[in-house]
Amino acid sequence: MDNLRQGKKEYEASLKDNFSVVIPVFNYGDKSGAGKMGQYAETAIKKGTKTIQKHSMVFNNKEYNRWIDDSYLLMGKAYFYKQDYPMARRTFEFVIKTYNNSDIKYEAMLWQVQTNLQTGDFNRAEPVLDMLQSKISQGQAPAKYEKDLNLIYANFFILQKNYSPAEEYLNRALNQKLPRSMKTRCLFILAQIKQRNGELAEASRLYKQVIKRGPSFEMEFNAKINLAQCYEANGSDREFIIKKLTKMLKDEKNKDYQDQIYFSLAMIALKDADTTNAITFLRSSVSSSKMNNYQKAISSLQLADIYFTRKYYAESQSYYDSTMQFLPKDFPNYKEIKQKTNVLTELVTNLQIVQVQDSLQKLAKMDEADRLLVIDRMISNLLAEEMKKRQEEFDRQQNLAVLGPTSKTPTTIGQTLGGSWYFYNPSTLSNGYSNFIKKWGRRKFEDNWFLSNKTSMASMTEEKIDTSSFPADSTGKKEGARSSNPKDRKFYLQNIPSTPEMIKASNDQIIQAYYNLGFIYIEGLEDYPKSIESFETLLERFPDNKYNIATCYELCMLYKDLDNEPKSDYYRNLILTKYSETDFARLLVNPDYYKEMQSKGMELRILYEETYNAFKNQQYYIVINNSDQASAKFPADTALIPRFEYLKALSLGKIEVVDSLVIAMQRIVIKYPNSAVKPLAQNILDFLGKQRNSEGQPIIADSSQILEPGQKLYSFDENAVHFFVILVNSQKTNVDALKIKLSDFNMKNHDVENLQVNSLLLENNMEMITVGNFDNSEKAIIYFNGIFDSRYIFARLENTGDYYVFLISTDNYPILYKNKNIQQYLRFFEKNYPVKRL
Repeated sequence: MDNLRQGKKEYEASLKDNFSVVIPVFNYGDKSGAGKMGQYAETAIKKGTKTIQKHSMVFNNKEYNRWIDDSYLLMGKAYFYKQDYPMARRTFEFVIKTYNNSDIKYEAMLWQVQTNLQTGDFNRAEPVLDMLQSKISQGQAPAKYEKDLNLIYANFFILQKNYSPAEEYLNRALNQKLPRSMKTRCLFILAQIKQRNGELAEASRLYKQVIKRGPSFEMEFNAKINLAQCYEANGSDREFIIKKLTKMLKDEKNKDYQDQIYFSLAMIALKDADTTNAITFLRSSVSSSKMNNYQKAISSLQLADIYFTRKYYAESQSYYDSTMQFLPKDFPNYKEIKQKTNVLTELVTNLQIVQVQDSLQKLAKMDEADRLLVIDRMISNLLAEEMKKRQEEFDRQQNLAVLGPTSKTPTTIGQTLGGSWYFYNPSTLSNGYSNFIKKWGRRKFEDNWFLSNKTSMASMTEEKIDTSSFPADSTGKKEGARSSNPKDRKFYLQNIPSTPEMIKASNDQIIQAYYNLGFIYIEGLEDYPKSIESFETLLERFPDNKYNIATCYELCMLYKDLDNEPKSDYYRNLILTKYSETDFARLLVNPDYYKEMQSKGMELRILYEETYNAFKNQQYYIVINNSDQASAKFPADTALIPRFEYLKALSLGKIEVVDSLVIAMQRIVIKYPNSAVKPLAQNILDFLGKQRNSEGQPIIADSSQILEPGQKLYSFDENAVHFFVILVNSQKTNVDALKIKLSDFNMKNHDVENLQVNSLLLENNMEMITVGNFDNSEKAIIYFNGIFDSRYIFARLENTGDYYVFLISTDNYPILYKNKNIQQYLRFFEKNYPVKRL
């Protein structure tokens, strides 16, 4: 017992609490630290086992040695502390059953509950707690266990983050005689709960009690920090609290906790509506956080939210990105924060494309001397910024942080888009260049400018290098390998668009970026003004861009949503007069255009289902009649028409001569070269070409063999023709609009591949939209990975949450269509296709 008690004491001294959240009543650590208890626990288990083996006295199923039950209980505790919870649970259950007539069973029950709480089995723990509470209140169990029961009951609720019910049990425990350290801990937990509930005055009172009781350094520090955060806006003790926190900043023993102090100062500033100082303190909190990743995440998140509210999206993205590096996955709203981070990352990526390409084009228009001057100043500015950051870090380490208003106001997105030059922003250049001069003096722009004595460097470069085979840079001079160093001239020169082809490629990047920005602002951020600004800038700068019609349509809808009828009518009339034959124009004239298209599509799909069922029931004349009806009533380019033709061809093979089947399949191969049934028709023709009877006539296979080729359900063939598939719920998704988006994506990224977009009803409301054909799985995987991150395609689908994306070969496609077990195929897809995953 003494051995286990000593190990427990040493282990508990090594444990650390996460004071950023409500701490549990008991801290038993995790698996990574349980090894420290290992040898003590093993010794206790061995001694307990030895005691039982040598001294147990059982007669007529009754134990006469009163120490044996204690030995079993001790072994259970040892298993518990070494975190072997299954063995601990079995041992406590043994004590409860074997010693049912002894009071020790109640202690075993309490430890059994603790074991269940540590494994998260709250459903098993609760009835035991209720039973013990009832027995103690009725006098059937010793009252000495009530204290532990209250503590464990409070922990039961805290571990489930259900804090309000925990208050009652904490107060009950505090009214009983507790060890000093446990009473201090309960007061701190109760203060945390009061603070969470907004009862700041009561929380302050409790934190003051904690501080007076002389707790551990970490608890005392966090009690002071939380006491400061309980400050009421514009309260009379504001100056006192700030002075106290400032003093704590300068205390050397608080060096590792400066991030929390800065965060507390930020919270006070926010309560006083002093956002400027709040930003300053939060940035200091993030930069000073070295050991507490949780605090770094919380400070970054708070700062990101402030910037986001102000629509400083670039700054917001930077801090959301930092947040996601350290934020635990069980944090409230984790998925929403991650989604917002992804949206802002895509936004900033496109903003940077515009800035970088505009700046490179400006550099291209300069003469060489001016171009090199700008690049060298940019490098100087970069070096100066690095020096400034190092100096700031040094100052912070020396506790010289100035607690005043920030001197740097964030740049708005409007300024960023409004023509500021990525490589030559006047304010940052002026500050950086001045700092550079102070540090280095006025230096001539030349190689190794930072060396006052270049003799030693010259000796290192005497060996001549043959550059005759190096490609030329934008100035016509030869260059070596591409540079990734932003402090190297070549880094900037190598990307300058110096030919008409390069300028066009640069403009194409800008066009795509503006188009993407328009959708990101409205679909990801619901920022109508910025979405309109991006689309209109695109039209203004590139009036003949490939997204002209779609952009006009989006602007028409955006202004309509904002009740700006004159602007909405302007773009509406522009589409109706200039692009009258497009689907966008038809949709403007007839708002039910897509619904009517969907209605016709539904009619055709119903007819196809009837036709397919008739084929399965060998009603071949019905199949032929329905196929003729579909071909006469619906356009030939409808994706289902080739399928009708395919079923008709199979039916003709059944009721007429084999030659009719061959001719019908040959017509499908020629007439529908991009259809999903073309490979199936070709397979049948190849099959019939090999199978001959004694008279030399082709042998037609059984229709089930034709519809389900192969012995296995699904097979992987990397050289087979593949389709990209999006399976959606047509009740939640505008299928036609999605097909248009897919066509736009293909035109932009895969124009030379002549990809076709089709759709087919799988069952009920689930519709398969296919893109193909891809010659093999490798090309399909490249397409999949390229389209996977496209918010233009998936933004609205993510809101429905009812869609699947996968690749499928032409051999597997008809099998999936027949058995309709999508989950079964997805398991096959996950196993065989190395693509990006959600």
